Amino acid sequence: MDLNICIVHYNSAETIRCLESLAAQTVRPSVVLVNNASTDGSMDPIRAYANTGSLAITILEAPSNGGFAAGNNIALRWAHRHTPEAWNMLLNNDTLLPEDFVEQLIATAESIRQQSSVPFALSVTEYDGSKRKKRHTGMQYLSLPTGWCFASSGLCRTPYLCGACVLLDPRAPLWDESYFLYFEDADYAKRLQANGYRLLTTDITRYYHIKGATTAYNPELIAIQMTSMWRYYRTYYPRLMPVVRWFRVFTNLLRGRIRVARIINQTYHQA
Repeated sequence: MDLNICIVHYNSAETIRCLESLAAQTVRPSVVLVNNASTDGSMDPIRAYANTGSLAITILEAPSNGGFAAGNNIALRWAHRHTPEAWNMLLNNDTLLPEDFVEQLIATAESIRQQSSVPFALSVTEYDGSKRKKRHTGMQYLSLPTGWCFASSGLCRTPYLCGACVLLDPRAPLWDESYFLYFEDADYAKRLQANGYRLLTTDITRYYHIKGATTAYNPELIAIQMTSMWRYYRTYYPRLMPVVRWFRVFTNLLRGRIRVARIINQTYHQA
């Protein structure tokens, strides 16, 4: 199986570490890296690293920062055009992988292909990048309205895949670019299912996600997150919006996060 690793980069020092973990793989993939109009000079070390030849990296320049979904689409369009038979794994730039990650992922995907001709998308167990504790394995559908996550084991079918790590076949659809950030992966899960895909997750391997801790305290990011959430619910579950609003506001008030509760109400009324 030919494999591209598609990474969207924007103003991050973590991308180099992600590339280094890919270069250390027992089965080394090709990388398609989208620079989402970075402004901080963080692309300079990436370009220097690409020139070392440690990893086959194709760098694509986005004309503007259209968000995570738009960046993924730039990579997928390039892959569909230049490597039409290759599978594509969408991977967050702030992730680290064990050395046999790609090998295990390919073996699992090949096994699934031999058992069924139904198209599928595959993700794996996510671990916290700093605490090295299991965060979830994709079975966290209820986290969309509540923030609660659930774990699973083995190879499981799930209604939702975390966009930080998703393996797709060459014919997978593109993302909805109206989502700038947050909930684009929840929407993409719906798009995959509408195209006949099974959503699968496995704990045969893992990845470490170095998530920033600023979202809970950054009003601008919270507003973006809530705006995307209401767009998602307005599209798929409009009748649940009042319930989700009540639960989110109530739990944030219990935690003393009054400002967050106000943002939830404001973005709800704007939805």
